[in-house]
Amino acid sequence: MSAFAATKIAKNIVCRQCLNMEEMVTAQRGITDPVTNEEVEEKEILCARCGKKIEPFKPF
Repeated sequence: MSAFAATKIAKNIVCRQCLNMEEMVTAQRGITDPVTNEEVEEKEILCARCGKKIEPFKPF
């Protein structure tokens, strides 16, 4: 699985920074629908919780 920049919770797109621990684990296991780095680079997507533009995830 490629890295995800955000995930879809209900009908909302939420960035990694706004996910709580339970949501993050669910997303990492692939149970929720991911929003990939490629999708984020192609179009501007805003987080439903913080309202900021979602940036591609870059691991350390």
